[in-house]
Amino acid sequence: MGHKIKAIRERLVEIDDEKTKFSLVQIAAPSEEYRVPQRVHDNVRETDSLPEVYVVGRDEDKKQIITHLLNDIDSRNENVSVISIFGLGGLGKTTLAKMVYNESVVEESFKLRMWICVSENFDNKRLVREITSAATKSKCKETTLDLMKTRLQDILKGKQFLLVLDDVWDTIPLGVTTQKWRELKALLNVGACGSKIMVTTRDESVASLVHPVHLHSLEGLSHEDSMALFRKNAFNEGEEQQYPHLMKIGEDIMKNCAGVPLALATLGSLLYTKRERRQWLQVRDDESIPGENNIMAALKLSYNALPPHLKPCFAFCSLYPKDYDFHSQEIVALWMAQGFLKSSRENEDFDELGLDYIRQFCSKSLFQPEVDRKTEMQFKIHDLVHDLAIAVAEKECSTVNKRPSREFSKVRHMSISAKDLSREDARVPEFILQLEKLRTILYIERGFSNQYILRSCISRFKYMRALDIRGSTLEELPSSIGNLIHLRYLNLDENIKIKRLPTSICKLLFLQFLSLENCVALEELPKGIGNLINLRFLNINTMQMSFPTELFRRLTLLQTLIIGNCRNVKSLGGDIEYLTNLRHLWIGKCENLESLPPNMRNLNALHTFSIHDCKKLELMRSGEGIKGLILFTIFTSDLEALPDWLQESADTLQSMTIAKCDKLAALPEWLQNLTLLEQLMIWKCPKLSALPQGMHCLTALRELYIVRCPALRKRCKRETGEDWSKIKHVPKIHLDDSDDEGANDIDDQVQI
Repeated sequence: MGHKIKAIRERLVEIDDEKTKFSLVQIAAPSEEYRVPQRVHDNVRETDSLPEVYVVGRDEDKKQIITHLLNDIDSRNENVSVISIFGLGGLGKTTLAKMVYNESVVEESFKLRMWICVSENFDNKRLVREITSAATKSKCKETTLDLMKTRLQDILKGKQFLLVLDDVWDTIPLGVTTQKWRELKALLNVGACGSKIMVTTRDESVASLVHPVHLHSLEGLSHEDSMALFRKNAFNEGEEQQYPHLMKIGEDIMKNCAGVPLALATLGSLLYTKRERRQWLQVRDDESIPGENNIMAALKLSYNALPPHLKPCFAFCSLYPKDYDFHSQEIVALWMAQGFLKSSRENEDFDELGLDYIRQFCSKSLFQPEVDRKTEMQFKIHDLVHDLAIAVAEKECSTVNKRPSREFSKVRHMSISAKDLSREDARVPEFILQLEKLRTILYIERGFSNQYILRSCISRFKYMRALDIRGSTLEELPSSIGNLIHLRYLNLDENIKIKRLPTSICKLLFLQFLSLENCVALEELPKGIGNLINLRFLNINTMQMSFPTELFRRLTLLQTLIIGNCRNVKSLGGDIEYLTNLRHLWIGKCENLESLPPNMRNLNALHTFSIHDCKKLELMRSGEGIKGLILFTIFTSDLEALPDWLQESADTLQSMTIAKCDKLAALPEWLQNLTLLEQLMIWKCPKLSALPQGMHCLTALRELYIVRCPALRKRCKRETGEDWSKIKHVPKIHLDDSDDEGANDIDDQVQI
C-alpha cells in the first residue's frame, strides 16, 4: 500500500506541474443540483449594470454610498479611491451597486462609467481587456497585456471615472491577490482626481484588502421592507387583501428569510400561483424548500470558494440546531478531535488556529460574530447558511431524526436531539447501529438519561472520537468507556448526578478534551487522571480537598485549564509548574482557595488568566512572577486593590476586565504603564469614583466599557465629566447603568 500511495503522489505532482505549464486555473464546478439557472455557468457568476425592476429598503444604503462616491478622497493622494460593499450572498450587493451606478447624480459626476463582473478569476489580463472594452463600448483589439495597458491608460488619463468591480472573490493566496490588486490600482491611477472604484464582495478580507475609503457592510432588510418585497413577489398588486389568512402564514415564512432579499423574492415567487392554505403551510414548515432554489445556489458559491481545510469544519456545524449559540472553545475542540485543524508547526496552539478558522468564516459572511474577545468568540449561523451546511454535509453528518438515505452508511458524525430517546424504555434506532465507523455522537438536548442507549453506543462504535453528553441525568458512566481507545473529546458538563468516574477513563490515552464543568456531585477525580498525557483542555470539578497526587506533572501538553466549583480545594499543588505549554488558566468559585502556587512564574506560555469568585484568595501576596499576560479578568467582591504583579505584563497586556469588585475604591496609578492595553471593561464596581491621572497615556486603548458604576460613569460623561479629558482619545466608549437600555447586552459580553 505504501508503494501505491507513493506512486499516486508522484502522479499528482506531475499533474500539478502540467497545470502550471499550461496556465490552467483551478475552479470548483458545482453539481447540477446547485447550479444557478441562466446566470451561473461553471461556477462563474455573470452580472450586468442594468437596474433592477423592483427594489425595497436600500434607499439609505444608496444615499450613504453616493455621498462617499462624490466626496471621499484617498488620504494617500491617489487619484483613484475605493469603496467596498460586502455581505452575505443574496443580500443584494449587486442590486445596490446597480442603484448607485444608474443614479442620475452619479451619471452626471462620472461621465465615464464601467461595470465588470470579476467572479473567481481575478486575472489582470482579462480585467484590463474587459475594462477597456467597457470604456470604449467596443471589443478590445489589442492582444498583448502591454498593449492593452497602454490603450487603457490612454482612455482613462485625466478623466474622472467610476469602475464597478462586481462579485470579487479571493480564491488565490492572499499575497498574490494583494500584488495583483496593487498592479491594477496603479494602472488605473491615471484617472482624474475623484475617480472611484466600487467593489462588491462576500468576503470582508477582500473588502479590506483593497484599502477602501469607505467599507459598507450590507445588512438584512427591516421587517416592513421584508414584508413589502415578499408581498410583491407572492401577489398581484392589492391582491393580498383578499387573503389575510395567507398573509399571516407569510409573516412566519418571511421571518425564516431573516431579511435576505434573495430568499424573500424566491419564496414569494414560489407562492405566486398558490392560494391554498396547505400549500403555504408546506412552504413554511418545509426547511428544504429554500435549498431547491436560487438561495442555496448563491450560498453554495460561497462554500465552493472555501479552501479545502475549512469545508469539513463548516459541514460539521450542521449537527447543531438552527440559531445555536456557538462558542469557539467547544467547536474548535471538536474540529481538533476530528483532525480538521491543519498545521505544520509542532505544538501548535489549536485555540488560536481554530479562532483563525472562525474569523475566516466570519469574514466570508458564513458565520455571524456575536462576541470577540481575542482569545474566545461566540457566533451564530444564519438559517439559510445552516441549510447550506446541511446540504453539503448530508453524506457524513446527520441527526438521529433524519430519514435514512441509501448513503446513510457513510455517516460519520451524528447529533441526537429527539426527545423520545431520553425515555428509559427507548432503544437505539436500528439504522444507527449500522454506522460501525461513527466518529461523533452529540446529545444536543439536555436531560438525556437512557443508560441502555449510551452503553449500546459505546460497545458498538469503536472508532468514536467525540462524545458529548452534557446535561444528562445519568448517575454513572459505563466502565466500558475505557474501550473507546480513539476517543479525543469527552464532554460531561452539567451531569449533576454523577458522583464518580470509572477508573477506566484513565485508559483514554489519546483524549485531548475533557470537561467536567458543573458536575457538582462529583466527589473525587480518578487517581490516574494524570495518565491522560495528550490532554490539551481540562475542565475539572470536584468536592475533594486536594487534587490527586501529581495530577499535573505529566500533562505537559495542556493548553487550557479550568478549575471551577472546587469548593473544598485550598491549594492547587506544586505540580502546576510542569504545565509549560499552558496558555489559558481560569479559576472560579473555589471558595477555600487561599493562594496561588509560588512557582507559577514557570508558566511561560500563559497569556489568559481569569479569577472568579474566590473569596479567600490572597492575590496581593501570591501570584508574583506571572508575566506575559494578554488578557486578565478578575471577578471577586473582596478585592480592594489590583495586584502589583500585573505590572509584570505591562508590555503585553491587551485586554483587562474588572468586575463585581465591591470593595475596589481606586485603580492604581501604574495603570498608565499598560501601554498596549486595547480593551478595558469595568463592571459593577460601585466604589470606583475616578480614573487615575495617567489614563491619557493609554494611547493603544480602543474600547472602554464602564457598566453599572454610577459614580465613575458620572465623572466620565462625554464633554462634561471631570474625567472626560482622560479618555476622550478612546474611539469606542460605552457608559451604562442598570436602568439604561442595552445594559443586559453589555452584561452578557462581560460575562462570556
